[in-house]
Amino acid sequence: MSALKRLWPSSLAGRLLLTIALALLVGQLLNAVMLVRGQREASMDRVAAEASVRLIAATDRLQQGRPLRERFLGRFGRAPGLRFRRTDLTPALPIQPGMRPLPGLVSRLGAILPSYGVRYSRIEAATMAAPPRSRRVDRLAAEIGGRSNDRVRMLAVIAIQRDDGQWLSVRVPVPEASNRIIASIIVQTVVLYIVMLVPLIWLTRRIARSMGTLREGVAHFEQTQEARPIEPSGPSDLADLTRSFNAMSARIAAMLNEKDVMLGAIGHDLKTPLAALRVRVESVPDDRQRERMVASIDDITRTLDDILTLARIGRTGEAREPVNLGALVDMIADEYRDLGHDVALAETPRIVVPLQLTWIRRALRNVIGNAVRYGARARVSIAQGVGQVVITIDDDGPGIPDDQIERMFEPFTRLEASRNMATGGTGLGLTLARAIMQQHGGALRLENRRASGGAVEGLRAVLTLPMG
Repeated sequence: MSALKRLWPSSLAGRLLLTIALALLVGQLLNAVMLVRGQREASMDRVAAEASVRLIAATDRLQQGRPLRERFLGRFGRAPGLRFRRTDLTPALPIQPGMRPLPGLVSRLGAILPSYGVRYSRIEAATMAAPPRSRRVDRLAAEIGGRSNDRVRMLAVIAIQRDDGQWLSVRVPVPEASNRIIASIIVQTVVLYIVMLVPLIWLTRRIARSMGTLREGVAHFEQTQEARPIEPSGPSDLADLTRSFNAMSARIAAMLNEKDVMLGAIGHDLKTPLAALRVRVESVPDDRQRERMVASIDDITRTLDDILTLARIGRTGEAREPVNLGALVDMIADEYRDLGHDVALAETPRIVVPLQLTWIRRALRNVIGNAVRYGARARVSIAQGVGQVVITIDDDGPGIPDDQIERMFEPFTRLEASRNMATGGTGLGLTLARAIMQQHGGALRLENRRASGGAVEGLRAVLTLPMG
């Protein structure tokens, strides 16, 4: 099954062409089977007709008391061989056990012979290999002018049991299937492929080109969230789809621009009074109250920054640049070690990946910060896979219930047992980290690390990034 999946084209044009080609091939195979079957039926009809005539003639001669002998009509040698057409009267059944029975021929003869007065108690029919024709007979037939180039390979032996118990049998050459049918089918298949597939290839290439342009436009909008009009081309349905996408992307881009303007105004309007409030709080004489008020203002400011950052992801316009991922993670680990946290980085080779440095740094800090905040320490490792790089961050915390892991990526989600305002955080760290990874074409997932007995030893965060 996997081999078929590898051979099956991934593109729409390839699948369409292969499906039509296979359908044509199956149709031609069925046509060939029906033609060959029809030819076999016709050959059996010819054998039945000749056998019936000879059996009726032999029966008439026996009833008239005349000696049993073959009558040849026409020029000598028109038959492929003299010994191929024999009429015998024997006490034993001439059909041997090794011969292949012909029930269809029996049914044909059973419908013909009684209507011509041929009485019998039993009828048998089978095929046998034709004896080789001697060179003498070939030379004699050639001299007479009746030589046939058609080789006779099989003979049909038909025997009827008369009322006296004797078997009256005849041998009839079985016409072989002509190779012209197969050759004709092959020629028809080639012509059909040329007539049908050549225009289809042109049509599918045109559709694929139009769809490729549309796909590039969708990818550009996904990465930049900027509307870039696409010239409609191809069939009318595809052109209408392109126009609809242009209109939709223009509306979405306009709404995103309005959102950015609105969020910028909200951020400015909120940060200004917060800064002024922070200055006034410094004059509060009670140190405990002043510290609590400053902490609250800082929490509000961080939450506001995270919200604005999440809203700006994908619309920063920052170009990607080659980044040594190992050096970047080591630098972030050093920052946490300088603050007294236990962060260890396993030895890793040099891996250079095109990234938006500011955003990836923010995602790594969020995930490593969660590990040291809730899991006491963080152990980071980097591995390069097939077409991607995997960053693994393990902690020694209590883990997260399996049914709550996906909820941790929702904005402002914290678990009461381990993630609350007392430990810091806004509940947007993992949301931001996953959004940044997805913006780079990667992913972020969480899973519990379990011991051999099944007990949770900590939480594991797995970040994947494409190499290109």
